[in-house]
Amino acid sequence: MVTGLGITDTIKSLSDLRVRCNLHQADSDRFFNEWVEDLPELDEREQAGISRIKQRYDYHRNDSLLLEGTINLVVVSPLLEIAGFLDPPFRIRSPYGICLELDDPEETIRGFIDTLVVQEQLWILVVESKRTSIPVPAAFPQLLAYMLASPRSDRAAFCMATNGDEFVFLKLSQENDPHYDVLKKIPIDLIL
Repeated sequence: MVTGLGITDTIKSLSDLRVRCNLHQADSDRFFNEWVEDLPELDEREQAGISRIKQRYDYHRNDSLLLEGTINLVVVSPLLEIAGFLDPPFRIRSPYGICLELDDPEETIRGFIDTLVVQEQLWILVVESKRTSIPVPAAFPQLLAYMLASPRSDRAAFCMATNGDEFVFLKLSQENDPHYDVLKKIPIDLIL
């Protein structure tokens, strides 16, 4: 009998991913250079949009901690708009259900990606939001498990995780043995 468990119930740590999915952190400085080399400069419209996101975020954040849905409305959706991910040729899937078969063919884990940006069958970006009181690295095991479920294992998958206060970017490659790396935590003031 095939069992279907929730990702957050099954994968609780990076160690769980190492053991169950043979996932390892990349040891090359060149593995995740897409987000640090040859980035285009933001134009005035993009800079103004990011400034507006920061002002809105600060306004709402000063009142209290923000829940995941508010982070999606105030920060994630406007960033996807500025990046052009809400327009053709991209499509948004939210929430997006996934299944990941583990080494045991009788065991499948399931979960829902908060926001998935796709171009046909290619996953462009996986987005996970957390409430401001949850540290972003707490989402890494869940995110990497989601990324392992990508239908295009021949292409690298990218992810952005945020709690509104900070952003983290991850890359996963499934060539040979699956491996990932993390672009370290970036405070909101450096992003927005």
